Amino acid sequence: GCVKRWITKHWISHYECDDCNSNFASDQYDLTKHRYGRNLLAYVIYCLMELNLSQPKIQTSVNKLFGYPLSQSSVYRLKTRAVALYHETYETIRRDLLQGKLIHADETRMSTRNGGGYVWVFTSMENVVYVWSETREGNVATDLLADFNGVLVTDFYSAYDSINCPQQRCLIHLIRDLNDDVLKEPFNAELKALVCDLANLLKAIVGTIDRFGLKTHFLRKHKKQVTRFYERL
Repeated sequence: GCVKRWITKHWISHYECDDCNSNFASDQYDLTKHRYGRNLLAYVIYCLMELNLSQPKIQTSVNKLFGYPLSQSSVYRLKTRAVALYHETYETIRRDLLQGKLIHADETRMSTRNGGGYVWVFTSMENVVYVWSETREGNVATDLLADFNGVLVTDFYSAYDSINCPQQRCLIHLIRDLNDDVLKEPFNAELKALVCDLANLLKAIVGTIDRFGLKTHFLRKHKKQVTRFYERL
């Protein structure tokens, strides 16, 4: 029931071809290419990504738990190894996203030791991909979504406009922007009426979704309400 350290010793069989005299090792040789096993690799990545620990703290943790003096350069090499190990998984998730019918996209600024950058998020209902970029330039989104033909849900950032696919603006961003406008103009009765009408409309639609899910049969009844809203608008 506790954390244990395992040290594995591998015996490698080497062979020589009688015809060409070339030497080669058995398949067990692949297991000895790395000094640290995948369990320790998974633990280090978990500490970095989930627990948000620094590399010196990970060194201390490994030393206390396993009694092993892991160097900071070793932690860095484990990170590099994880990138290579999970690259195929990343490509699979990205391919599944592009072949789907829906992607929500957004970007957020992130501070780093060297100044900062942006993390772009692309997600469906099942998969998510994070992409790091030093700037907020839209080529990150356009390059990744070049082959996407489904519906793209985004905020009002103009970089998404050049992507050639059906698009929908995020209702959460719209509601947030409208709320900010109401706070800036607290005595604007016309704006308040608009926001209240939209809130009542969305409340009814979200209530249907919570009860029945995204079923056309149940959502169809809200079309008249939407039409009346646009007529008033």
